[in-house]
Order: sequence, then C-alpha cells, then structure tokens
Amino acid sequence: MRKVYVLERDLLFALTNQMKETAHYLDLKTGDVIPVFSFNRDEILARVRANPEQYVRLVPQTRGQGIEMINRFIETVSRADLKAKLKAAVKEGRIFSRFRSVLETEPEELRRWQQFRVMVLTESLKQKLQKMNLELVLIGDDAAGTTCVPMPEDEPDEE
Repeated sequence: MRKVYVLERDLLFALTNQMKETAHYLDLKTGDVIPVFSFNRDEILARVRANPEQYVRLVPQTRGQGIEMINRFIETVSRADLKAKLKAAVKEGRIFSRFRSVLETEPEELRRWQQFRVMVLTESLKQKLQKMNLELVLIGDDAAGTTCVPMPEDEPDEE
C-alpha cells in the first residue's frame, strides 16, 4: 500500500471549509491539498480532467455533520460537570465557538477533541484511499518542514 503524506492542517481546513464556490482536491502523488477558487478554477479543473486518477475531491462536512460530531464527542466525556457544560454550550446559537470556549478551559479534553475531530473528519477519506490501495498519513505542524518526516519517494511501495 502506497502512503500519501498530507499536511494535517491543510486537510482539516479543506474538510471543514464552508466558503461558497471553493473546492479542494487532494493530489495523490504529492499529497498537496489544492484549493480551487474562481481565479484558478479552469486551470485546476483542467489538470483534474487530464489526470483523474491523480486527484480526489475533498468534500467538506456540512454544518449539520459538524454539530453531530460535537454531540458524539460530548457523549464520550466522562466528567459529568464538563459534559453538562458542553451540552449547555451547544443548546444555543454560536454552537461551535461556545463549545470551543468551554474546551479551552480544559487542555486535556481540548487535545482529546482535536484527536477525535481528526479521526472523524478523515475516516471516509481513509476508507476511499484504502480502496485505491493508498494509505493516508497525516503530517502534523510540528513535523512539517523537518527532515525527519519520510517523503513518499523515500519509502518503497509495499505490496
């Protein structure tokens, strides 16, 4: 299975982006997340049409899916007091910012949320890539740009 190395922050941005008339593609050769805006749309779509096996469209989650993900996470919180605060935070407007505000007071739970979020957001993409005999490998901000991160050409393809 060939590995596709992708910057985590770029992928998460693409999978949560709600900007209208913006799309993102994952280049399966380079691992680049390619944004498609009005000014570069024709050029990027021409590349995708010319090599469709090289690109996968990244479909962002909907607002409803984001809320569902938050509610799923809240159910995993073991502390009753924190769970109650989180449930109260998401009952009214500005659900995402209120949820995050509560979590920012709890660094361990915030870290756990970030891991949960990455897992949920990338789950369907990982399954899609696996069917193509590809493995998604996320590169965190701390590893980006360092020589300790293996690059695709440094690793032989596994059968």
